Amino acid sequence: MKNFLFWIFMTGLLVLLVWLLITDSKYSLTQKILKPAVEQSCKTELNQSKIWQSTAFFVGKTRQTELQNQICTCVGHHALKDIPSKDLLNALVNQSAKKKLTKQVVFNSLSGCTQEVLALSFK
Repeated sequence: MKNFLFWIFMTGLLVLLVWLLITDSKYSLTQKILKPAVEQSCKTELNQSKIWQSTAFFVGKTRQTELQNQICTCVGHHALKDIPSKDLLNALVNQSAKKKLTKQVVFNSLSGCTQEVLALSFK
């Protein structure tokens, strides 16, 4: 039974990896794997920001959520582009390196993506 579950898990993992490779060739497999962690870290950073919390008064909660999704998608697309492969691979196998890397790349990209999304949203 354990063998069967193992093979089902491995098959699912293989299908996921192939799907990731096929869907977007602009990014490396490592970048694709880390992108959800970066986007989640972005959302956490935004939600902890006093300025971001106050935007709900001006744009409403629904619109704030839409903006958050747009901003964090932008961060996910841009944050990992200039990170060396060595650091990306290290983040895959080392949880503390992953946390440090995601925090660093979110910090570096968040401001630019926020300005970009807000500029497009309020034209």
